[in-house]
Amino acid sequence: NNQLATDALGTLLIAKIFATAVSAASGLVGGTLAPSLFMGGMVGAMFHNVLVDANIISDTLTQVDLAWTGGAFVVADIPAYTMVGAASCLAAVFRAPLTGSLLAFELTRDYEVLVPLLASAGVGTLICDLVESRIDQLKKTNTTTNNNNNEEHSNA
Repeated sequence: NNQLATDALGTLLIAKIFATAVSAASGLVGGTLAPSLFMGGMVGAMFHNVLVDANIISDTLTQVDLAWTGGAFVVADIPAYTMVGAASCLAAVFRAPLTGSLLAFELTRDYEVLVPLLASAGVGTLICDLVESRIDQLKKTNTTTNNNNNEEHSNA
């Protein structure tokens, strides 16, 4: 088994988030492309490890028998989870689902992972847009409330 433990992946993820934040805040040269790929890959690998630890999937490439479908399907190994995580994080950060999907696909050249890459990149972008619009609504509500309170105090 060549995979890292979930706690090691979490430590690497937190360290990368901290290093990226410090780098961006201090004005150092650096971008968000590589960190977003790394962070997404770590989350994808952690997701795989959680599924393995919960005995939902096996830790090797295997077929899972599904009685209700009348057949079996192949569950991917950790590199596929890592690439899907990287593509979805990149797509969410840059609001570019096709870019995230195609960049990850070019790295693997595996046609079997293309549909999960496209789906995760679309969902990642959608979730990011929904969260951002909700934050904007809350900001507008707070600004309106603060302006009304200031007007009431100035009139008194």
